[in-house]
Amino acid sequence: MKRFVFALTGLCLLLAATIDVQAAKKSAEKAPEWSVKAYDGGETLSGDDYDSSNVLLIFYRGVTCVHCMEQLSGIARNADEFEKRNIEIVAISHDLPSRSTVERIRDRNNIKFPMATDPRLSTFEDFDCLEGRRQMHGLILINPKGRIVWKSVTEGAITNVDSILSKIDDALSQKVSAR
Repeated sequence: MKRFVFALTGLCLLLAATIDVQAAKKSAEKAPEWSVKAYDGGETLSGDDYDSSNVLLIFYRGVTCVHCMEQLSGIARNADEFEKRNIEIVAISHDLPSRSTVERIRDRNNIKFPMATDPRLSTFEDFDCLEGRRQMHGLILINPKGRIVWKSVTEGAITNVDSILSKIDDALSQKVSAR
C-alpha cells in the first residue's frame, strides 16, 4: 500500500510539473483577436484598445453566478493593485442582462472596469474558456505586445484576489519574447 501511495504521489508531482511546463510554453502565445460589446452604452471593446497596457480578461458565467460576483467584487475592491501593475480589466460574460441590472451590480460592487457580453460565446471559445458549451471561469492576462502571459481556466471562480495577484506578479516578472 505504501508503494502505491508513493507511486501515486510521484505521478501527481510529475503531472503537476508537466502542466507548469506546458503553461510556461503557452505563456508566449499570441492572443487571439477579440471584440466584445460593453453592457453600458453598447461600446465595442477589443484587443486593439489595450496596446499600451496589460489587460486582464475575466471570463465569468453571468450575473446569477454567486462565485463570479464574488470574484468581480474582490477584483473591484483591489482595483488599485491592478492599476499599479499597469493592468486594465475587462469582464466578459455570455449574459445579456438589462441595463438596470448591470448598473445595480456595478453600483453594489463598486465595479469601474468594463463589463461586456459575448452572447455567441465566440470569445470564450477563442480563449479556450468553453468545455463543450459550458462556460468556464477564465482569467487571461495579455501584455501590450498581444501575448498571453498568464492563463487560468477553471470550473470554479478564483475568489482569492491575493492569489490572482501573486500569479500575475510571477507572470509579469518573466520575460516574454515578442515572437
